[in-house]
Amino acid sequence: LLSVSEGVTDLQMSDHVLPIFTGECGECAHCKFGESNMCDLLMINTDRGVMLADGKSRFSIKGQPIYHFVGTSTFSQYTIVHVGCLAKANPKAPLDKV
Repeated sequence: LLSVSEGVTDLQMSDHVLPIFTGECGECAHCKFGESNMCDLLMINTDRGVMLADGKSRFSIKGQPIYHFVGTSTFSQYTIVHVGCLAKANPKAPLDKV
């Protein structure tokens, strides 16, 4: 992680993380019942393409928005994702193998 937004308490800037497209908010009925793949907030949505907080993209080129792919933008070198779409990796795991 290069930076962590205000309010994120489970992750630190030095953490290694993996983006996941079926996130879990941990708060909705599905997440609390062990059905996080059906999370009301973060379930797969290929049409969304924007951040949940404000409905905007965080990327642009020549003034035009670049939309997120399934909430993770994993085809880009840098990305911004909801904390519920990140899995913390073991710091001892080699990054080229996870």
